[in-house]
Amino acid sequence: MNYLNTDKSVIISSPAGSGKTEKLARRYIALLKSGISVERILAVTFTEKAAAEMKQRILTILKAEDNRLFDSLLEKMPLMRVSTIHSFCGTLLRRFSFEAGIDANYRVENAIDSRIMWEEIIYELLMEAGSGDGNRALFLQTIGEKGFRGLANLSDTVNYLYEKRPFSLDAVVPVYDSTHIPQLLSELLSWKGAEEAIDGYRDFFNERETEKRAGFEDHFLTKNKEPRKKAPKGLNGIADYRDWALKMHAFWKDRKFQEYSNRAQRIMEIFGGCLKRHEFLKNSKSLLDFSDLEYIAYRMLTYEPEWANILYAFDEKTDHILVDEFQDTNNFQWAVIDRLTEEWRSGLGAKRDEGIKPTVFLVGDRKQSIYYFRGANVEIFRRAKEKLSEWLGDEFYYEEVKENYRSAPAIIKFTNALFSKIMSADNASPAWMTEYGEFEPHRKNLTGNGSVEIIMLEDEDEGISHQREREASVMAKKIKGLVGNVHITERKTGVQRECMYADIAILLRKRTHLKKYEEALIRHGVPFIAVKGIGFYQETEVAMLRSLVYFLSNPKDDYSLYVLLKSPLFLLNEDVVLKASREEGDSLFDKMKNILKKNPPFAKGGGTTPDSFCREGSPPLKKGDEGGFSELINKAFAILQNWLIQSAHTPLAELIERALVETGAWRYFHEPQQRANIKKFIRIMEETEAGGRPLIKIRAFLERTIDKEDEPKANVNTEGMNAVKILTIHTAKGLEFPVVFLPAIEDPFTLKSKESLVYERDGKFFFKAITESSIRKDDEDFLLHLRKEEEEQKRLFYVAVTRAEEALFLVTTWKERGKSFLSYLKEGIGLEKRDDGYSVNEHIPGLSIVDGAGITAPPVAASAEKKKRLPHAEFIPTPLRAEKEWKTVTGGVMTKGQGRKTAVPGEILHEIFEKISKGDIADDGIAATAAKIFISRGMNELESKEGIAEIKKTVALLKEKGIWQSIIQPVKDSFTELPFVLESGNSVYRGRIDRVIKEGDVYNIYDYKTFPVADEEIDDLVKEHSFQLDIYKKAVKKIFNTDAVKSFIVFTHIGEVREV
Repeated sequence: MNYLNTDKSVIISSPAGSGKTEKLARRYIALLKSGISVERILAVTFTEKAAAEMKQRILTILKAEDNRLFDSLLEKMPLMRVSTIHSFCGTLLRRFSFEAGIDANYRVENAIDSRIMWEEIIYELLMEAGSGDGNRALFLQTIGEKGFRGLANLSDTVNYLYEKRPFSLDAVVPVYDSTHIPQLLSELLSWKGAEEAIDGYRDFFNERETEKRAGFEDHFLTKNKEPRKKAPKGLNGIADYRDWALKMHAFWKDRKFQEYSNRAQRIMEIFGGCLKRHEFLKNSKSLLDFSDLEYIAYRMLTYEPEWANILYAFDEKTDHILVDEFQDTNNFQWAVIDRLTEEWRSGLGAKRDEGIKPTVFLVGDRKQSIYYFRGANVEIFRRAKEKLSEWLGDEFYYEEVKENYRSAPAIIKFTNALFSKIMSADNASPAWMTEYGEFEPHRKNLTGNGSVEIIMLEDEDEGISHQREREASVMAKKIKGLVGNVHITERKTGVQRECMYADIAILLRKRTHLKKYEEALIRHGVPFIAVKGIGFYQETEVAMLRSLVYFLSNPKDDYSLYVLLKSPLFLLNEDVVLKASREEGDSLFDKMKNILKKNPPFAKGGGTTPDSFCREGSPPLKKGDEGGFSELINKAFAILQNWLIQSAHTPLAELIERALVETGAWRYFHEPQQRANIKKFIRIMEETEAGGRPLIKIRAFLERTIDKEDEPKANVNTEGMNAVKILTIHTAKGLEFPVVFLPAIEDPFTLKSKESLVYERDGKFFFKAITESSIRKDDEDFLLHLRKEEEEQKRLFYVAVTRAEEALFLVTTWKERGKSFLSYLKEGIGLEKRDDGYSVNEHIPGLSIVDGAGITAPPVAASAEKKKRLPHAEFIPTPLRAEKEWKTVTGGVMTKGQGRKTAVPGEILHEIFEKISKGDIADDGIAATAAKIFISRGMNELESKEGIAEIKKTVALLKEKGIWQSIIQPVKDSFTELPFVLESGNSVYRGRIDRVIKEGDVYNIYDYKTFPVADEEIDDLVKEHSFQLDIYKKAVKKIFNTDAVKSFIVFTHIGEVREV
C-alpha cells in the first residue's frame, strides 16, 4: 500500500465501492503511527456527515487494531482537525479577521434570511431607479430592451448572478473581438444591387436606427433566424443573393454579440450595486453568507498584502492535509488548498530545513463528479495531478484503485462493459471529459454473482404521463415479487436472508414524475418513503399553516380562512362554512363575528375556550339546527380572535405550535413526513421572524414560495423503516443498496442553455447574458457548457448503476431517438431492437432483457404466507387512495375528560410516558419536564402546579401497582408511540399505539387512558374501546407478521390494567 508512505504526497483515484473513506482513514492513522501529532493533520471534506463518518472510521479502526493509539487519540479529540471546507475557511477567517476585513465575531446568516435580504435590496434599488435615484439610466436602458418583460428579465438575471456566488463575484464580461467588422461592413455597403433593391438599406448599418433594423431582418433571415437560401420576392436584383444573406447573417450576429456584451456589462454594474448594498447591510450586522466563507478566504490568501504572514501562521501548525471527495472541489476551494501548500510543493521552506516532509493526500473519483451545476470542476482533478507530479517528482505517488468491495460480479462486468465505451476520454482529451478505468470484484462472503435486468416496455405512442404510469406499475409489481422471494447476503456476516422492502431503492434522475411512482406503489401495497422529496410548499399540512399565517396577516383573506376552517385545525363541514358565508358582513371573519353577536354563547351556557372545540369534526347540519351551527361558528371565532390577539406579542413560530396543540390538530398528522414538514415550516417561520420582519413581510415571502416546486420536503430519518426508499441519484451518492431500480432511463436530457451563463475558462470566470436562442446556439461558451452538462449525465448514470450491491433493474420504454441513459446503453453495449425482441452486441454474464408486459404481482395470499417477522420493523404510512375513506382510530370514543384539567395533563402524561419509555428522561426529571411542557401550552403558574401535582400522584400510584416498572419504564424489545396505517375494507385507519412490549413470542399492546374513571365504569369503557384496540391488534399483526398479539388498557387514574 504505497499510499501509506507518509513521505510522499498522494492522489488516489478511487472508483465507486472501493473504500475511499477507508483509505483516507488509513492514511490518517499512518501519519499518527509515524509520530505526527494529531493537531498537525488537517482533514477536509465537503459535508458535516462525511466529516463525522471520517472521524468515526478512524476511531473504529484504531479501537480494533491499536488500543494504545486509540486511547491517545481519544484524549486529544478536541485537537482533531477534521472538518468541512467551509468550516475550515470559517476558522481561518476568525483567526485572521483583521486581514480579511471582517468582524471576528461574525455569524453565518441562514439561507432564508440572506435570500429575503437580497430580494428586499433588489426591490429597493428598482424603486430608486423608478424615482430617478441610483443607476437610473442603466436600469431603464436594460429594462427597455426586453419590452414589457424587461423588469422581470432583469430581476431574474440579477438573481441568477446572486445564486451563482461566489463564482459570479469574480466574473467579468469577456471582451468581444470586433476587429473584423469594419471590413465586413464595407463589403456589405458596396454589395451590388442591395441598395437598389431595399429601401433604407444603409439605415440597417446605423446603430442608432434600431426601429428600422427590426423589420429589415426578414430580407435575409428565416423565421428560425437562419440565413435564407433563396431571395424573397423583390430581392432578385441582389447579386449572389445566397452569399449576401450569409454575410448579412454574420454581420447581424456580430452586432448581436456586441449588443449582448454591452448589456451584460450593464447588468454586472447593476449587480455590483446590489452587492454593495448587500455587503453594507451584512457588515452592519456582522453577518456572512455561506458562500462568503471560501471566497473571502481565497481573496485573503491571494490578494491581502499580509498573505505571507497568514501562510506562515498556517504552516507553523500544519504538516499534512488530506482531502476527501476531491472530485467535488470548485476553483475557489482548490485555490485555498493550493495556496496553503504552495511552499510545500516547491521543496523549499523552513519545514524542509528542519527535515519535515509536509504532504498532501487527495482522494476522489472523477467518474463521480456530478455537481457541475453547483460549481464543482472535474478538471481540477487532472490539474492537481499534473501540478503535483511536475513539482514533487519522486515524492509524489498516484494510484488508480481497481478493487470494488460493494457490488456483485454481474454488476461490475456490466458497468465495465458499458462505461468503458461511453467514457472514452484519454490524456489527450479535454480535462472535462471522463476517462474510465475498469475495476474488479473483491466483495467477500457473497453468494451468487448478482444480476442486471433491463425491463423493456414497448412504445405505445402514449403521453408521457401514461408512459410513466405503465413503467411505475411494472416496477411496483416487480418489487412485490422480489420481497420474500429472493435472497440477500448480509455484507458483514455473509448470512443469506429474504429480501425486504428496506433493501430496495428507486433512484430518479429527476423528480418530475415522483407522484406517479408513489401512486403505483400505493396501488400495489408497497410501503415507501420519499427521501428528500420535493414539493414542500405544496404539501397539505404546509398549505394549512401557510393559510394560518395569511389569515393572521390579513383577517379579511376569505380564502385562507376557508382553508383553515376546513383543515384539521377546525374540521368544519362544508355546509357550516357555506352557511356562515351567506351571513351579513364584508368578509367571512366579519360574518362570523355577526353570528356571534346574534347568538352569544353565554345565552345558552356554551363555552368558547379553545379546548372546548369539537375535535372529531362538525356533524352535518340538519334543517333548523341553528343552535349547533352558531355554537360551531362561535367556538371557531373565539379561537381565531384569540390567535389574532396573541399574534401582536407572541412569536409566530410559538403561536403556530400553540394552534396545533390547542386544537388537537397534531393528532391528524401521524406520518413522519407530515410531522417533519410541520417542524420545518415552524423553523422557517422562526428563522424568518428572527430577522425582525413583520408579519406582512413574512406573508410576502411565503407568497413567493407557492410555485416553488423544487423546495425539498423535510428530512425524515429512515433508519429502521422497512420501506422502499425513493430518492434522486444525487441524494444517493455515497450510499449503497442491495437492490436498485432505475426507472425512466429513456427520459431525454433537456440540455437547453438558459439566457445567462457564469462559466470558467483557464482559471478565470466570465459572464454572458444572451436572451435569443438563435444567438446562443452559435456561441462557443454556451455550446461548451452544454457539452460539459451532457458529459456529466454519463457520470450521473455511473453513480446510479454503482449504488447497486446485488441486483440492478433498469426500467425503460423503447425510444429510437434522443440523448438519454437508454441511448448510452445503445452506444455502450449495443442494445438494439429486433423483430424477435432485444439484444446486445456482447455477452455480459448476469445481464438479461425482460419484457415488462409479462411481469405480474405475486398472488396476495402466497406473498402473505411467505412473510416473516422482521427485526425493528415499522409499518410506513402511505398516502391515502382517492377511493378510500381516511379515519382516525379514536374517532367517536375519546369522549371523556375533555376539560383542561383532565385533557391537558393527560396529553402531558402521554408525552412524559413516551420520554420515560425512550430513556430521554429519568424519574427525577419528570417535574422539570412537565413544567416546561405546561409553559409551552400557555398555562399559568397555578394550573402548572396543579397539573404537576396530579402527575406526581399518578406516577406514585403506578409505581405502587408495579405498572410503572413493567410497562412505562424502558424495557427490552419494546416500542413507544408506534405509528401505523391499516387498510380495512373501504377505510384506512391511522394512528399511534402508546406502547408495544414483546414478551417471549407475544406482542402486548398497552393503550393509556389518563382521564378520571370510577371502578364501576371500567367494564363499559373496555367495551367502548374494544374497536380501537382491535384495530391496534390488526396493525401490530401486520407490522410484525405475527398472530401472537394481546391488547390491554391502562387506566392510569386508578392504576388498573385490563385485557381487551
